[in-house]
This record gives sequence, C-alpha cells and structure tokens, in this order.
Amino acid sequence: MELRRLRYFVAVAEELHFGRAAQRLHISQPPLSQQIQALEQELGVALFERAGHRTSLTDAGRELLQRARALLEQAEAARTAVQRLGRGESGVLQLGFTGSLPLTPVMPRVLHDFRLAFPGVQLQLRELSTHEQIARLAEGGLDVGFFRPTQHAQLEQLETRVVLRDPLVVALHAANPLARRKRLPLAALQGEPFILYSRSVSTGLHDQILALCLEAGFRPRLVQEVHEMPTIVGLVAAGVGVALVAGSMQRIQVPGVAFRPLVESGATADILLAWKRGQASPALRNFLDTALAGTSSASLLHP
Repeated sequence: MELRRLRYFVAVAEELHFGRAAQRLHISQPPLSQQIQALEQELGVALFERAGHRTSLTDAGRELLQRARALLEQAEAARTAVQRLGRGESGVLQLGFTGSLPLTPVMPRVLHDFRLAFPGVQLQLRELSTHEQIARLAEGGLDVGFFRPTQHAQLEQLETRVVLRDPLVVALHAANPLARRKRLPLAALQGEPFILYSRSVSTGLHDQILALCLEAGFRPRLVQEVHEMPTIVGLVAAGVGVALVAGSMQRIQVPGVAFRPLVESGATADILLAWKRGQASPALRNFLDTALAGTSSASLLHP
C-alpha cells in the first residue's frame, strides 16, 4: 500500500465526504475517487459504503483507518528522525578530553553552547590521555578530542585546530621566597626542585618546558613526573617543588599555592581540537562549528 493512498483514505474517512476531502488534500475529486477505488481493489474489500450523497465506513474501513493513522504517524516520525540526523540535530558523539581541560574556559563553553543548540545529540565524554585520544581518533573510536600539542605517529591522520592559547605560569608554594615577586623570569627557577608533566602522556608539553628552561640557561632539577596538571598543583601545595603549568590551573585555587606570570612572553600551553581527516558526520560538523565559532579556524571547516 502506498502512503499517498493511505493519506487520501484517511482524509476521506475523516471527512466522510469526497468533495471536502479533495479540498483538504488540494486535489480535484475525480483523481481522489480513483485512488480510493485503486486502494479498495488492491485490498480486495470495500472501504466505504456509498448511499446517495452519504458516505460511511465499512467495518474493513474502520479497521484500516486505525491502522493507517498509526502507519502514517510512524512514517512521519521516521522522516523527521532521518532529517534531524541528516542535519546533525540528533545522534551520538564520542568526545575525548584530558583531565585538565574542564578547568579551561574553552571546553565548558563549547559543551554548554553545543548542548543548548543541539539538545538531541548525545555527547559521550571520555577522560583520556593525549596519546590515547590520538590513537582512538585515528582508529574511529572517538569523534573529536581536546588535548595539548604532542608528538605521535598517528597525528598526521587527524585535523587539528588551536582553540585556546593558555599562557604558562609558575606554580610554587606560597612560602617560597620567589612568591613575593609579581612576575618571575624563568631563570629564577634555576636550582628549584621541578615537577614536570610526564613525557609518556604528552611529549609536546614536556619537551616544550624543558626547551624553555634550557633557553633560560639551566636544566631543571626534576624531582617528580606526573600525568595530570591538577596533580602537579597538588604536589606544589605539598611543597614537593615548583612547576610550569597552564594559566587555567589558577582556577583550582589550592591553599598554599601561588601562581606567578612569566616575564618571558609567548610561552603557552595550547589546546587543540582534533578529529579524523575525511568527511565529518553532520553532528560532528555542527560541533566543530560551535567549537570554532569566533575563531579564524572556523572558515577552514567548509572549503
């Protein structure tokens, strides 16, 4: 049975008048009558009883009316669902992030704006290391990820955009004499016990901090490597040492920890948005547009 014929049938069954049903459907009456006759021939039963100018449903017609309404509702629901999926208004996105990213201004803003604009898309969040994200993005286990720059063999399979340049700041115990200064040159940290981001988690930030220290004339005296920036801040509060961390870590406000900007300018812990090269799903395109809104990178999504 064609859906078009079922729609015609429902209109006649509800109006019980071929003329009014034809007006409702914006067609002329003869084609409507022909379509109803064709439907009756297809089913092999009479759907209407016609007595003069009166039209009424047969028992078969009443049964079909109930089922036709349900079928048409299901067809409309299917059409709507497919269209919403095609527009990226529904579906599921697997999103990865490193542990410090929720403390930055960018990830909470993007998630908030996307949920408001596309409430029908389910975001499944995965807290993963940078290297785990890159591997899963390349293999299709993640749709999009937030992490800091690093080196990885599969990185060339991904598209990346910088969504935030997070300035590096010095984290040190409030009792450290260096905390009395408003700004610190990197050279002032020479000889201090250093807590560093683990190279096994993110080679980029680890190597960047080492290079900055060498440029300032010293090699840091490493006492501890950790996997997460919030852990670094906790160890600084415990007096284990000093560290260079992303400025967004100041939001933690751990008692006993002082954050001081660097005298040197341009040292940042960038945050990248990454996804696999190739055609993105409509939901992912909407997410990328939301994430890159207001940045020069946004125009790169749609050549």
